Amino acid sequence: MATKDKPNNRNLRALFSVICLCIIALGLIVYFSTQSAKNELVNEATTVKQTQTTEVQKRVTVKESTTEQKTERDNSTTAENKKTTTTTQKATMQAGDTNTPYKSFYKYPCEETAVAGYSEELVRNETMGDYRSHTAVDFKCSTGGKVCAINDGLVISVKKDNLLGKVIEIDHGGKLVARYCGLETINVSEGDYVTIGQTLGTLGTVPFELKSESHLHFETLIDGKYVNPLDVMAKSE
Repeated sequence: MATKDKPNNRNLRALFSVICLCIIALGLIVYFSTQSAKNELVNEATTVKQTQTTEVQKRVTVKESTTEQKTERDNSTTAENKKTTTTTQKATMQAGDTNTPYKSFYKYPCEETAVAGYSEELVRNETMGDYRSHTAVDFKCSTGGKVCAINDGLVISVKKDNLLGKVIEIDHGGKLVARYCGLETINVSEGDYVTIGQTLGTLGTVPFELKSESHLHFETLIDGKYVNPLDVMAKSE
């Protein structure tokens, strides 16, 4: 009886050992599977975070690039504006000891006789048949006679006016601008520098003063305001 039990005990121990090994093996499999899954989850989370960081960096880079481009355009526009302002500035006649209004010497533009004086009050205009101010001095001059510059100056414009006829406008310095009106021929052009006594052209007619005797309609302005030419040139009527 005892002899027959020994093989059975050995078989039970062997079976028990196999079961234990299976349990241990199963435990190891479960353990390593769990660790592997955790590592994969960690790696996936890390990858997502890195991707988000990369996208944020890209967005920041685009914004900074846009700001730099805008700054460059603004700077370029400012430089162009400055350049335009510099190149479009008009030349002017500088004031000096020989061309100071009311003080320096000025020549008559033609004859010395004045047929109509300066008046800011309304006076009768026979040609137009109305009353208006006469902000000029009309110097007697024969048709075709020479008209001369009263002082050195810069020719601002040469134009034709319906009332004044052909007009030469000259900057004589010290903010003094003279208008020589009613010319027939003109010898100068815009941008020319002239000297005192230089012939500017010959006399024609003044359309809105045709009923007056032949004359040069002569206007002077200081800082854009009409002034009496005889006062400016220190002459008397």
